[in-house]
Formats: sequence, structure tokens, C-alpha cells
Amino acid sequence: MNTKCSVCGIDIGKDFSYYCVLDPSSQVYLKPFKANNDASGLKDAIRRLKKAEEELGTKPAIVLESTGHYSSRLVYFFIRNNFKVFLINPLQSHSIKNINIRKVKTDKIDCEEIARLFFILNLREYEMPNDEMANLKILTRSNYHLSQQRVQVVNQLRSEIDQVWPEFTKIFADIASKTVLSLLTAYPAPANLLAAPKKKIVALIMSNSRRGKNYALEKYKALQRCAKNALIFGTQLDGLFTCIELHVSILQQMNEKIEHLEIKINEFTIRIPAIKLLESIPGIGAKLAATIVAEIGDISRFKNAKQLVAYCGIDPSVKQSGSFTGTMNSFTKRGSPYVRRALYIAATVAIRKSSKGKCVNEVIYEYYQDKIKYKARKQALGAVMNKLVRIIFSVLKNERSFILITPVQQKELYAAGNMPAA
Repeated sequence: MNTKCSVCGIDIGKDFSYYCVLDPSSQVYLKPFKANNDASGLKDAIRRLKKAEEELGTKPAIVLESTGHYSSRLVYFFIRNNFKVFLINPLQSHSIKNINIRKVKTDKIDCEEIARLFFILNLREYEMPNDEMANLKILTRSNYHLSQQRVQVVNQLRSEIDQVWPEFTKIFADIASKTVLSLLTAYPAPANLLAAPKKKIVALIMSNSRRGKNYALEKYKALQRCAKNALIFGTQLDGLFTCIELHVSILQQMNEKIEHLEIKINEFTIRIPAIKLLESIPGIGAKLAATIVAEIGDISRFKNAKQLVAYCGIDPSVKQSGSFTGTMNSFTKRGSPYVRRALYIAATVAIRKSSKGKCVNEVIYEYYQDKIKYKARKQALGAVMNKLVRIIFSVLKNERSFILITPVQQKELYAAGNMPAA
């Protein structure tokens, strides 16, 4: 609970926001007023807040909901103007909106109720990340969204290929590869490929796949059979050919943009030591490490691994009433979905074995095998994600690379004073 401080609650909109100032006793000092989210509107809001500071003797704390890019701009604006900012989860603000029996919801009421949360909840002041971490977060999230869009385009292209070239995906499993995209750019229809010179097609396959002539000749023969069969039982429509050309072009552009983003991300990877530390954990590569570090931010914000687990949204929900205690509880999923996805990928990689039977991460693999003896596979994978977060916390907190040792060995080393506690 926060006391001895005035507070300004803000209900954020796209073009304008409503502000309400409460005095230190949580009484309304400045009735809700509207201000546009532009230079003149924000200057007027600052003027009113400074006047309130002079009359109340305390600088109003700014409380607002975390509403994506709409709130981000205001957060940075008020921090730059030397105000303390407190971000609240919309789930918290929505809960207080149901405190009254009557169903009344207006922006004026909402900004006042948001301000009152300052006196009810134990809020933590928002700390603005440094520029490097902020830039990395923007880039990794953009990379994620662009990759998701790419998956949709690949699926659309696959459906079109299956109609035009029914056997094509048996020849090339990865239809988004450079070789396939180059082939479909030159020959979107089977008839185009059949009319093209053999030498030209073989050269195209060799140059894009970077494989030998034998490989190219083998693929050429398979493509010839595929094209001839496609003319018999494939759907040969100009509309499909046009869509194939369109989606191939989009994929090529997306691949270029994703590659450009990854180059930019790598530039920050070199300058942020925490990323290299996470890369020492088997199963976490450079891209996953960058995403995890960007989402977690400064590890000093978390007192223990349990707090970091909750921040990632992989802490189990609790269902208990009277003598009933739920046992089939899922993740709370109240944290960052980006870090959760990265942890899921890292966990699935860490429990794998190579084709030669070598474990990616022996300790995590054994841990997973032990869990699936009495848990469902998804629950066991969730336990692996939880364990990875605790390892990540230890690595970042102690600023020491991960050492692949068994739990027994770890206890022995700690007892001997050769390593810090996790």
C-alpha cells in the first residue's frame, strides 16, 4: 500500500486520455479532465499536475494501465518530465471496476478508480530500460511477428502448390527454401517448367542449393515427372499461378526483412553480456537468448527465481475452496507471451537427443524423463520450462556461465564453497 503521496490516475485512449488527481488521503483533489495525446494536450496536463504539486506539497505519482503502444508513449513522456510512473495490469484495474453493484463505466470513472489502486495495491515504480535493452525488445518482438506472418504465407503457398503441383512437396519438403522460391519464380506453372531448357533448370538448382550436379540432375528428373503428372491431375488455373507468383514474391521480401532484423539483433547481442551468458545453457541459442533477455530486462528487478517464474507466466494457477484442492491446474499465463514462447522452444530443444543418441542437455533430459513417469507430457514440459527459468535466474544473477553438472555434483561443489547458490 502506498501512502503520503498524491496520485494521478490516467485512463488512456488513442487520441485523448482522462486524468484524475487524488490527494494523499485518497480524496479527489482534481476532478477528471480530458487532455489530447498531443503536444498541447500533454503540456496542459503537466501544467495542472505541477499546480497540484504546489498546492498539495507532493509530486503526484502517475498510475496507468499497461495498454501496449498507447501507454508506452505516455510512460516515457512522464518519466522524461521527472514523474514517478506506476504501470498496472489491466486485469487488476478491471477487478476494481466491478466493486459497485450498478453497472456504470465511463472514462471519468475509470481514471479515478485507476488512481485509487495506488492506495490499495503494493505497486512497484516502473524503471525505464536503457536504450540498448529497449531497442532489443522492439527488434525481437518485430522479428517474432514477422516470422508469424511468414508462417501464414508459407501455408497459403503450400495449399496452392498442392493444387497445381500435387507431388511437388515430396521433392522439396521446405517450400520456403531459396531453391524452391527461385524455381517457382521462374516456373509457376508445370507447363513453364516442361518448356524450359534442361541446362537452365539444372544450373538454377545448383546455384541456389549450393549442391553438386548429381543432386541437381536428380531433382530435375523428379520435377519433370511431377510436372507431367500435374498436367493430368493438377488444377491448372491462371488464378492459382498468379497467387503462387504473389506469395513467392512476398516470402522473398519477408526473408530479406527477417535477415535484416537478425543482423540488427546480433549487433545488440554483442554489446549485452547477459545474452552470451544465456547462450551457455544448452538448448538456448542466440535468437532465443536475445528474446529472453529483452523480455526479462534487468535481472535485479527480481528478488528470487520464484518472482521470475511468475513474471514469465509459467507459475501454476491455484484452485482451492473449502476441502477441495484442484490438482489439474494450468499456467497462469499472466506474463510476457514472448518470453513464454521462447522458453517453450528452449525446453523442447533441451529434451532432445541427436541422431547419434547424444543429449542436447543431459541434466534437463534426465529431469524430463523423470517427470513423464507420473505426469502428462505437456505437464512435464511445463516443469522443464520452470526449471529453465530457475537456471536462467541463477546464471544472470551470479553473472556466471552455465556449467553442465548433475544436481548431486552441484550440491558437492556448493558445500565445498566452489560455486554460489542458485
